[in-house]
Amino acid sequence: MVNLREKPFYLDDEGVKWVEDTIASMTLDEKVGQLFVLLKHSPDMEKAIYNLKTFHQGGVRWQGGDSNAVYAQNKAYQENTRIPLLIAANCDNGGDGCMPNGTFIATAAEAAAGKDVKTAYDIGYVAGREASAVGVNWMFNPCADIFMNWRNTIVNTRAFGDHADEVIANVRAYIDGLHQSNVAACCKHFPGDGVEERDQHLVLGVNDLSVEEWDNSFRKVYQTMIDEGLESIMVGHIALPEMSRKLRPGIKDEDIMPATLAPELLTDLLRGEMGFNGVVITDASHMAGIACMEKREIAVPKAIASGCDMFLFANDIEEDMGYMKAGIE
Repeated sequence: MVNLREKPFYLDDEGVKWVEDTIASMTLDEKVGQLFVLLKHSPDMEKAIYNLKTFHQGGVRWQGGDSNAVYAQNKAYQENTRIPLLIAANCDNGGDGCMPNGTFIATAAEAAAGKDVKTAYDIGYVAGREASAVGVNWMFNPCADIFMNWRNTIVNTRAFGDHADEVIANVRAYIDGLHQSNVAACCKHFPGDGVEERDQHLVLGVNDLSVEEWDNSFRKVYQTMIDEGLESIMVGHIALPEMSRKLRPGIKDEDIMPATLAPELLTDLLRGEMGFNGVVITDASHMAGIACMEKREIAVPKAIASGCDMFLFANDIEEDMGYMKAGIE
């Protein structure tokens, strides 16, 4: 069980009581809704608020709109929810990830090319200041991947380097900058991208490092951030076969799943061995890296059963929440 008094939450008795009382007051539909972070495409706020009151989602990500529109939207969201929303943004390069008139600072690759970590700090600082100004409280950053394969098209300019220590220093600086605002950080994409040439949007990702190689690279990055109080981790649709084989001796190749559907990687490794006590969220659930591995009616509840706390996006809100309820039953 998550310990709300320990890092990264540090809640006092009053805070813990609020959580426990809030959960006790929730219906099953509200609890199911809290598992989802939904994507808002349409500028139709009336429909968005209807969905919020109907489906009770725990979080929201949006696309489109300048700073004034985004602020008005996020303010309306919080005014129309009984339970405060997690409102997320994706700011790899600065505030421009929040809205078109946000400030671009640098890519992670550009930051890593510097002699120190000041640029990484500045990316996080500006991202946090501009995002929080429009109502964001959760950043789907920084990218904690390691750029080991120059053919990788997913994290090439989004990674802070090709060695663990370099990535750790810059990720830490980004988070330090981000935390100058009241915004939570989220390292991604566990168990680690940058090794392969596949694209999880199109096919299952595979981190094919040996257990020892992974321990000395990606585990080192994530363990450092966990020990320093990281609030959340985004899990990629990326398999880690050698670790799955170690943790599940005799597992068949066809049973090796992306981390989003692999309890040995989330419950045994991330929660158990590595001691992560924060929030675990899936990467976007429309990607083929998860969609090709299980039927959606299985994948939706299986992600939560495997160790994720939140499920990112829905193909059809009512249908996906129905799948989650059926999984609970």
